[in-house]
Amino acid sequence: MTLVELLVVVAVIAALMALILPAVQGAREAARRTVCGNNLREIGCGIYGHEMARRAFPVGCLGCQGPPFPLRQIAWNVFILPFIEESKAHESFDTKFSYRSAENREAAGRVIPIFLCPSTSRTKRMGPTTGDRNRNGRWDPGDDLAYTDYGGMFGVGYPVPRPLPEHAGVMQYERPTLARQISDGLSHTVLVAECTGRDATYQSEWANGQNIFDQWHTNGINRSQNNEIWSDHPGLAGVVFCDGHVEFLHESIEQAVLLALMTRAAGDRHGH
Repeated sequence: MTLVELLVVVAVIAALMALILPAVQGAREAARRTVCGNNLREIGCGIYGHEMARRAFPVGCLGCQGPPFPLRQIAWNVFILPFIEESKAHESFDTKFSYRSAENREAAGRVIPIFLCPSTSRTKRMGPTTGDRNRNGRWDPGDDLAYTDYGGMFGVGYPVPRPLPEHAGVMQYERPTLARQISDGLSHTVLVAECTGRDATYQSEWANGQNIFDQWHTNGINRSQNNEIWSDHPGLAGVVFCDGHVEFLHESIEQAVLLALMTRAAGDRHGH
């Protein structure tokens, strides 16, 4: 084989690789998106199991408004643990104490696979837990807490001093939402949505009730990775609705329709 022939072979192989690689990457992302959708379905089933047992959706954040202080900030995730085959974590979690307390260190540090999107960029940067946040070599409250890439939907955010009732979503502070309070329809109201890649700065630990978030009224999907619907799936973001079905919403969705899906009783029911 001459040098010219060898260079031709190398060029052909390089061209084939350039053609094949995007297809392989696309197939891998499609597989990751399927896993993410299955995660959301399991979360939806867990919430549905809670609703069947307790006659209410789980409270979004328990102990998020004082007094007393310090706040406990117990997340909705804690209350669905028995319904997603995480009874051990549920039994060891003590809701009398803060999510970041020593008493809940072991339970809240448990990495729960269905709370993590396989496409998340955070895992590549810093791992599935908060780790040693101040790097002092010892455990402090808030260290080693496991993350979630899925947040409870608080509603729609507007520049007003206090949220209005029509802005409210399903996951609220202190009080659980009943199915009859979702007058916009269970199949038209988002319960949990992707908010991937957030770290402890944005309180994205699964045990932390502040992982609930609202969608700012001017923000669409994948516009801001700061307590908004954000996904590492190109052009899409996964959500689970109150009836348990899962969809991947495209970032080009009409803004009025998107906001209608975030609220539970605004009288703005839209098809999608």
